[in-house]
Amino acid sequence: MLRRFVHGNWVTTAALAATASNIFSRQTYDLRLKSSTANPVASAKKVPPMRPSVSAHDFKGSILRNRIWETYPAGEHVTVYVDSGVYAWIVMDRAGSSANALGEAFVGCMQKALDIVEKLVVDKKACVAIIASAKSNFCVGADLDQLYPLTEKKMAAEATRMGHELFDRIEKEPFPVVAAINGLALGGGFELALACHHRLLASDGSVGLPECLLGVLPGAGGTVRLQRLTGLMTAVEWIMTSATAKAQKAKKAGAVNAVIPAEDRWNGEDRFFNQVRRWVGGLVDKPLKPSRGKNLSLMDCFLQRTSIGRRIIGKKTIESLNSKTKGKYIAQYKALEAVLYSATHSNAEGFAREREAFSELLVTPEAKNQMALYFLDEGMKKSERKTGIPKDKVPPVRTVGVIGAGVMGSGIVHHFANKGIPVAVKDVKQEAVDKGIEMVRGEFEKAMKRKKITPAIMQERMRIVKGGTSSSIFQGMDVIVEAAVEVMDIKKNIIRDLEKEGIINGKNLFATNTSSLSLTEMQTVSKYPENIVGMHFFNPVSKMPLVEVIKGKKTSKEAAAIIFNLALRTGKKPIIVQDAPGFVVNRILGVYMAEAGRLAVDDKVDLARIDKAILDFGMPMGPFRLLDEVGLDVACHVGPILTDGIKSKRFAVASDVQRMVKDGYLGKKNGKGFYKYDNKGKEVEERETKK
Repeated sequence: MLRRFVHGNWVTTAALAATASNIFSRQTYDLRLKSSTANPVASAKKVPPMRPSVSAHDFKGSILRNRIWETYPAGEHVTVYVDSGVYAWIVMDRAGSSANALGEAFVGCMQKALDIVEKLVVDKKACVAIIASAKSNFCVGADLDQLYPLTEKKMAAEATRMGHELFDRIEKEPFPVVAAINGLALGGGFELALACHHRLLASDGSVGLPECLLGVLPGAGGTVRLQRLTGLMTAVEWIMTSATAKAQKAKKAGAVNAVIPAEDRWNGEDRFFNQVRRWVGGLVDKPLKPSRGKNLSLMDCFLQRTSIGRRIIGKKTIESLNSKTKGKYIAQYKALEAVLYSATHSNAEGFAREREAFSELLVTPEAKNQMALYFLDEGMKKSERKTGIPKDKVPPVRTVGVIGAGVMGSGIVHHFANKGIPVAVKDVKQEAVDKGIEMVRGEFEKAMKRKKITPAIMQERMRIVKGGTSSSIFQGMDVIVEAAVEVMDIKKNIIRDLEKEGIINGKNLFATNTSSLSLTEMQTVSKYPENIVGMHFFNPVSKMPLVEVIKGKKTSKEAAAIIFNLALRTGKKPIIVQDAPGFVVNRILGVYMAEAGRLAVDDKVDLARIDKAILDFGMPMGPFRLLDEVGLDVACHVGPILTDGIKSKRFAVASDVQRMVKDGYLGKKNGKGFYKYDNKGKEVEERETKK
């Protein structure tokens, strides 16, 4: 039986592991206090019991509660805690920030922490290290505030060198190092975990390498270490798509050793850190044996270990990249080169190739622009900064009603139901309601076929969708979203009727999905103009992230904040705009499309040539393909509104487009516009009459 000398007593390793199950027992703690003969070194501090109520994965508030551990500060961002003479917890807690990010000072603290742990192991005061986080997420990656200003390749190489040195050191430690991942481990944070000998992931956590979205590639070992665990095909897929993998997917892929339950069974208990400790106890007094990832299938072996297999992966991936990026985003191509190179070379050679590619990419205009876009994207999430009201002071929306069961209305219904918000949809005819709900069901069925959701989840989400022709289904709804025809009189009548029936009563909001009409004018017919606000989704709702939150002259700050936070909470990217013709998107898009129309009509430029030029420029689709997506009838309706409102002919719709609408060419919605589409909405050919 294996035994270990702990705090002056010989105990079995089985007993050490068993202590994890009652670490939070008050009785056990009291007995331990009476019998403990621990003699911490002079530099160690005693940690007092922490507050009694904690949130999930609160390391300081749960693991340390009711225990007196030795602590060793490793700088302002990291602390080492020693538990039972066995476990050395390296706890990341970046000062002055809500998240851990890898910067120069942070990496320096991690190096100091390893110095401390190595000495503890030599002194027989610990035998295993656990890297954990005191934040709600493990580590979100590199500190972009430090990377973004770097403009020279030499400076970029130095930045990645520090990360590589730290992770190489972790990987080569003679004692087990375990990553206890709570929340997110992204980019450099996941690379940190990959360098550890074992990885444990909370059941509500996710991992991923999203660096290509920032115009670079994983620069601290990710292109090498990930494929050693998951196989080449999975590593290529994850890195190329910048996808994040949830716990069970990560476990199945071999990226983590185990998934640890995250939910707490009672107040003050944290199952995650408790069971991490129990799992790690099984490593004590055993030879160091880093996890090897998943067992590769025969197909994986063929693709990874043969030159033909690797060529197949490379060829298929490049074809996919060319189709999606048109060769405009070089990071994915460089990342693919690095991953394929390391598949046939040593780790050291793979790391060197990765560092070189990262240094080249970081100083490119593409990387700087993509990082700037990321900063802007993150800035959109700052609710208080955008609305002027603290997020915790904004009441949450619990239920939503939708008026209009057409393409846009049903898309909005699906969006809210998909986020677990009960939603009711109303239209003038039951046939329209039924058709709209079937469209919602169809979206969920597509997701189920792609294995995005299970049949049980689909059933649960459809259960919270209801419909009808009476406004009574909106009784008690927090927000009514109107997605009716884009006609001012119709929208005004809807407001009047809902107020007359008491549905809109001053305690809820009316949010119009208008793309062009004046909020201020709509407010003139309402008893509660302060609660009239715009919530403009874009079609298709499930794919378009932007939402315009529109404020009329009398819209209250509180109403705008509620809609802003609703959009944010359901995964959209909201922007607050004033009530002006075209708002933001259509004001820009109108000029863009009108210019394309004039090129085709006045200058006789072929439509396909115009679309191709825009695709070559890097846009996802050309203006005429986009017009089909939006709807030619919508463009003809919005154009005159913009022209009248802004007093400019730049928004005038070409007469040819107006004629197409009269002839029944509405775009993708009815299968014919500038291009033809099958019944699944897939483009089949260009119109013969487009010239």
